[in-house]
Amino acid sequence: MNRRYILVNKRRFIVIVAMALMIISTLIFSASAQGFKEINYITVKIQKGDTLWSIAEKYGGNSDIRKYIFEIKKANNLLNSQIYEGDELKIPVY
Repeated sequence: MNRRYILVNKRRFIVIVAMALMIISTLIFSASAQGFKEINYITVKIQKGDTLWSIAEKYGGNSDIRKYIFEIKKANNLLNSQIYEGDELKIPVY
């Protein structure tokens, strides 16, 4: 009961496969290009009394403050939330 399939029109088959590959690659590359957002940074010098929370409130806009603090810590390679007067922090700006 093994059926053998015979390719009647090779040219049509090649065109269909090429179009399918082109459509799939276009979808993949367009999705990855739209998902990328470049992050810009500003440098802020820490003043007496500043905390990561107050800095996140000032520069974070409408974003979640906890997530914005995490992004600040990640950008500056901070292991904890201690910052000191005179330090300079890179603040992400979206």
